[in-house]
Amino acid sequence: MVTRLVWLVALVACQGRDDTPATPAPPPPAPARDAIAQAAPPTDAPELPATPDDAKPDEPEPPTKVIADLGAIPAWQAVIDRAQLLGRRGQHGVVYGRVGPPIMQPAPAPDAGLVASPYTWLVDDTDGNGALGIRVALANRPVKEGDRVALGGAWQLDDERHWFWKVDVVQPLAPAPKSDLKDLPWPVPSHTIPMGNIPYGARTITLGKDNDAVYFMIVGPAPATEGDGWAVANELGDPVYALLRLPGERPAYGSLDMRSPDERWQLKRGQTYWVRIGEVHKREGKPVLLNARTAPVRVN
Repeated sequence: MVTRLVWLVALVACQGRDDTPATPAPPPPAPARDAIAQAAPPTDAPELPATPDDAKPDEPEPPTKVIADLGAIPAWQAVIDRAQLLGRRGQHGVVYGRVGPPIMQPAPAPDAGLVASPYTWLVDDTDGNGALGIRVALANRPVKEGDRVALGGAWQLDDERHWFWKVDVVQPLAPAPKSDLKDLPWPVPSHTIPMGNIPYGARTITLGKDNDAVYFMIVGPAPATEGDGWAVANELGDPVYALLRLPGERPAYGSLDMRSPDERWQLKRGQTYWVRIGEVHKREGKPVLLNARTAPVRVN
């Protein structure tokens, strides 16, 4: 009996000792493990540069911004503003448009035919559907027909009394927006009025709506000032229905107009023509105001 009591006491004493290994703690649940991993990335992970949320890849500047930054004006506007862009006065400007074909001239005697002159057309791609353009002296600068460019320079007169834009700087531009006109562009800039037929679907001018092709007669004298508009109606003898401005007909600043005769439209009273118009601007008790989007064609 004593022996059994001693054994029980020894067993209890052994169970009270703290020399048994501690039971390991269970692993944290999965969400906790993920949070720990995110809070402490591996030390060998590469550092990425900070990028703003709204960052975008490099994009070319819009053509309108480039043109505005250059202070450039459409090619034909330089004709209207000629008095402020004369090289002999030390003035300077920037014009833009589409490079056209070389300007041809008669070959020197005794040769026959035509040869390229020192000039190239710069076509105004904002007005006139190709009928408006200026002579430019590019002096072998690396441009090709069809390029849209801005040209720094100034107006000069040659020995034949032709105005030309003497170029000193060339800046390439992105292509112009596509035109919504249905009509084929003028092949070469010119104020010479060709003969042609009235196109299918054209209306008399009194029935014309926005962007219609219309035909009419000149029923009044030529405008006293560029931009006043031609007095037109359906037929000679009808009251004036509209004042029609042709492409490029805008008054010069300060009324100092230096356009040459071949830079003006010459229409005849009593003759029928057709053009495509823009918006119809009606006025109470006054003739309608119309702007032609294409050059005039004399009807056969």
